[in-house]
Amino acid sequence: MGRRAAIRLLFAAALLVAANFGGYAFAYFARTRGASPLFGGAADTTALAPAYFTYLQDLWSRSPALAVTGRGSFFTVLADAAVASLGLLAIALVLSVLLGLTLGLLGVRRNPPGVRGWITAGAIVGLSAPSFFIGRLAVVALLFLVIYTPWGNQPLPLQGFGWDLHLVLPVTALVIRPTAQIAQVTAGLLAGELSRQYIVAARGKGVPERRIVAHHALRNVWAPLTHAIAGTVRLLVSDAIVVEWLFAWPGLGFLMAATLVPAEFASASVASSFMDPPLVASLLTVFAAIFVLTDMLAGALARLADPRQREA
Repeated sequence: MGRRAAIRLLFAAALLVAANFGGYAFAYFARTRGASPLFGGAADTTALAPAYFTYLQDLWSRSPALAVTGRGSFFTVLADAAVASLGLLAIALVLSVLLGLTLGLLGVRRNPPGVRGWITAGAIVGLSAPSFFIGRLAVVALLFLVIYTPWGNQPLPLQGFGWDLHLVLPVTALVIRPTAQIAQVTAGLLAGELSRQYIVAARGKGVPERRIVAHHALRNVWAPLTHAIAGTVRLLVSDAIVVEWLFAWPGLGFLMAATLVPAEFASASVASSFMDPPLVASLLTVFAAIFVLTDMLAGALARLADPRQREA
């Protein structure tokens, strides 16, 4: 067990190093290659390896030379963005899990066992609707209310940061697809579990249906359900890049999207950080760390929930 854990940690460390170096190299070559139509003759002649090692030295020494133009020190910007993103993702994940589990439990047909048609249709619609479409739809609906309703005021802020009503639109855009995925997986797993022989035997003994679901069927599907929830975290992180940009939420996704905006198109609200190698490398490392930690946590919880997955 200790050997396997050490191998997993080494693999996770190698993945983070690869994400960091790959992100730096991609942004570096995008900015310095003479063939780049955006940079042309302004290509940097510095070799990649010395530039990357200088970046690592700056990270180690917390050098003030690493800075995002006009937005403060590099580490301050990254820390503030991480707090904003992790808070938004945590709220969206909690709501997605609660709503998904509730809909999944309601969507199970218990006699005979199966998945109700409405949850299949709802999951298809939810999984087919990208987050940016849901976000735009929410904005259009809000503007429609402002224009065509008698009171005419704006009930929700369209953009900006705040742990208040500013959360409503970005959270709404984020939770639809994860909720649909969790609901579909929950209903499917429970429908299969409720058809097993031990469930039939429990019903024959007169065990209440609620107890059968909560203490028998649901307990046996926690392990695969945990992995499904971990998959929704990856979905949330990928969607957060578009959602944060759409609603001007100053998180990691917003910073990542800002690296795709050339300097000539930057504005006062979007700092000029187009393909900044240190920023791209650090952001990709943070995203990779979130994925790695999520998978490791999901694996640990799955082994706790299912003794069959525990190693001898």
